[in-house]
Amino acid sequence: MIIKGSRYTQSSETRNNETKNVAVPNKYSTNNFITIIAEDGQTLQYLASIYLNDASMYWKIADLNLNIMYPDKLTAGTVVKIPML
Repeated sequence: MIIKGSRYTQSSETRNNETKNVAVPNKYSTNNFITIIAEDGQTLQYLASIYLNDASMYWKIADLNLNIMYPDKLTAGTVVKIPML
């Protein structure tokens, strides 16, 4: 079951002549964003809680910032795109 508003959509995949329903993540993309400079130790979840009012929406920030290798601990000076919802 996929919850309305989820980042996943339902799809199907066939392996060994057996078809199963699977959840596939949608990539989030937008041209409407702001750019911030992260402080040492901040996380994408923290930034989502501040700028998107919902820490669980960190994946929207992650999808816009594929260059960020360690989203659980940003280094000072990291440039981060934040979507404007």
